[in-house]
This record gives sequence, structure tokens and C-alpha cells, in this order.
Amino acid sequence: MIRLLPAAIAAALAAAPVVIMPEPPIAVTALAGLLLATVAIAARWRWPATAAAAVFLVDYTAALWLAGARVNIAGAAGFGLGLLYLLESLDLAGRVHRAAVDTAVIRSHLGRGTGFGAATLGAAGLLVAVAGALAAPMPPAVAPILAAAGALGVVAIIAVFVTRAAARPSTRPRP
Repeated sequence: MIRLLPAAIAAALAAAPVVIMPEPPIAVTALAGLLLATVAIAARWRWPATAAAAVFLVDYTAALWLAGARVNIAGAAGFGLGLLYLLESLDLAGRVHRAAVDTAVIRSHLGRGTGFGAATLGAAGLLVAVAGALAAPMPPAVAPILAAAGALGVVAIIAVFVTRAAARPSTRPRP
């Protein structure tokens, strides 16, 4: 039962590029990602899960590039969150192997992920609005520098959150 969530997420991640650009190379790459995700789900290995996420990302990028699609922050953030949920769900499925997992665990996992996703999409929307307002009076030559600074800021914020989460001691009692 716990493996159904990553399977559904993998199917959605494979379908997104095919919907954007329904061409045989995109579909074949999506199938390769699905094959890797299936191996990861069945064998509970991390390396095929990581490889599947990379294949899905390359496929999505190629589909956007070939279709000449416009920049869509919400779509990109949604796809990125899908990749995060795929990796987290596969990791959870591997960790709870042969354990009794009830609906409370799955609800907690989905609730935490949904809250994180909503906060991420909200922050992305706010940042796009602020960037649009700030970019209007700026000369075009400054745009790449501001984009690089923004990306560096996002990576720094993520690094702070990850290091804080890693330093936090576990409050769960050990059996």
C-alpha cells in the first residue's frame, strides 16, 4: 500500500513532459524514468530512485525546450515538488519495509508534504511578484546578475534549513 504513492507520483512525473511535447523521444525517456522508478519501488534501492528523478527532470527540461514553452514558475515549482515527493515517498517506503503502516502515518506524510508544497508555491508566487516589480525599472544587463544572486540566496536558505534539521536531535523514543 505504501508503494502506491511513489508509483502514482512517478506516473504523473512521466506524463507531464509527454503532455507538453508528445513526441516519441520524450515518451521513450519518460518510459526509461518509469522503469527506473519501478526498480526503485520494487527493490527499495535509492540509486534507481535518484536516477529516475534525474531522468524525469531531463525529460521535462527537454520537453519544455523543444516545445518553446514560456517560463511558468508554478509549473516548474510543481514539477520540482513532485520530484521531492517521489524521493521522499520512496525513502519512506524503504524505511517502513515489513512494518505495519496505518493511515495515520500516510496522512502525516501527506500532510507535511502538502504544507511544505503550499508554502513553497506561495513563496515562489510572492517572489515572482516582487521580482516583476523590481525588474521593471532595471536595465536588461542587470537581469542575469540579479538572477544569479537570487539563486544563490535560495540555495543558502535551503542549506540553512537542512543544517538546522540535521542538527536537531530526535525527540522520538527509541524502542
